[in-house]
Parts: sequence; structure tokens; C-alpha cells
Amino acid sequence: MERTISLPDELLAQIEEAAARQGKSPDQWIEESLRAQMDERSWVDLLGYGRKTGAASGYSEADVPEIVRKRRRSIADAK
Repeated sequence: MERTISLPDELLAQIEEAAARQGKSPDQWIEESLRAQMDERSWVDLLGYGRKTGAASGYSEADVPEIVRKRRRSIADAK
């Protein structure tokens, strides 16, 4: 589904210049930029969730290697 959006003339000019430098249309440049921003936001959200749940677990970063070793051992033993 396509939508029409409005942008200030100054911002549109910057987008057109950036797109031209990369050999892309403004639409392509905007789509790629928005997708990259959304991917980045997903990582930021995931890291925030990890910090929150990690803090709630009571474990520290120093505990992680041993936890991973134990988990890998239990997976190997289950096979």
C-alpha cells in the first residue's frame, strides 16, 4: 500500500541530494533509511529487554560463561 507524506522543502532537498549521491531515487533512499531505523530500534528494544530481564534474574555478566557451559552440557546430555 502506498501513502503520500508531506515533508518540509528543506528536508526534501536534503533527501534528494543524499539519494543522488547514492544513485537512488528519493523514494528508495527514504525506504532504506526507514527500514534501517526500524531495524536499529528493534535492536535497541531487544538490548533494553535483555538488560531488564538480566537485572531481574539476579545474575551478573560474570555468571554468563558458566550458565552457557551448563546449558550446552545439558543439551549435549539430552541427545
